[in-house]
Amino acid sequence: MLLELNQLKAISPTTKTISAHSIRRIIIDTSIVLIHGTNAGSWTMENFHRYFVQKGFSCHSPVYRHHENPKSEAAHRLLIGTSIADYVEDIAKFVKHLNSKPILIGHSLGGVIAQKIASMDLAQKIILLNGSTNWGIPPTTSQECDLGKMFMASGKFWEDILLPDFETMVKFGLNKLNLSDQHLVFNRLGPESGRVLFELFFWIFDENKTTKIDYEKIKCPILMISGSEDLAIPPSTAQLIAKKCNSQTTLHIAEGYGHYLMLEPKWMNIAKFCYRWITE
Repeated sequence: MLLELNQLKAISPTTKTISAHSIRRIIIDTSIVLIHGTNAGSWTMENFHRYFVQKGFSCHSPVYRHHENPKSEAAHRLLIGTSIADYVEDIAKFVKHLNSKPILIGHSLGGVIAQKIASMDLAQKIILLNGSTNWGIPPTTSQECDLGKMFMASGKFWEDILLPDFETMVKFGLNKLNLSDQHLVFNRLGPESGRVLFELFFWIFDENKTTKIDYEKIKCPILMISGSEDLAIPPSTAQLIAKKCNSQTTLHIAEGYGHYLMLEPKWMNIAKFCYRWITE
């Protein structure tokens, strides 16, 4: 059973009060950029996008290059050889055109990109929703190792595009959705650049150190939310990432949530938690 917002466990919780007038000023002056994960698009962030728009924020959900139409064979061909560095470039360029530094909310790979952009001093706050592992963060569970072995069994996947099968996605990403919703989400996913997946999961072999984050350059507050049932990026791995982050970092373990927590039945509890953190 999924737990309510006040049952989320916090490591370094902070209780503050703030006036409604101050909250309104924060909202008016702030944009939120929502950054999706691999194999996906802005639709995975739609619940959060709508929620924060209703709260008065100006929200943006950009899509990585070649992800606009996941069924397009032409886009599939262009994806081959695409790097995470390209996605960072895409989102950084988008952010630079905003009137002020936004709040970045990144899911999975989007969490890595949010950190890369924050290290450029382009964000006022960042939120990582099951943010992926990055350069220097080893796997902490046998399930993470199993996921890596599945990629390795695909041959030279880094030279092609890759979409995990339904069973793999259910185990590592969609395990907290019912069967009908699992199929709905899976059917909207598209292939991902094999190079992107290589850079993400096999960083030790990446000579370019594409996902390496300069944590000393991240000066803004960070909220990390880790689903207790996420097998792709489990809380034990999230804790390793948190240790590298600055002193303004708060890690919350969301009990009963999986990897796609923004699509799960009680996603709004997570959105409310994020809103409370943003406005504190």
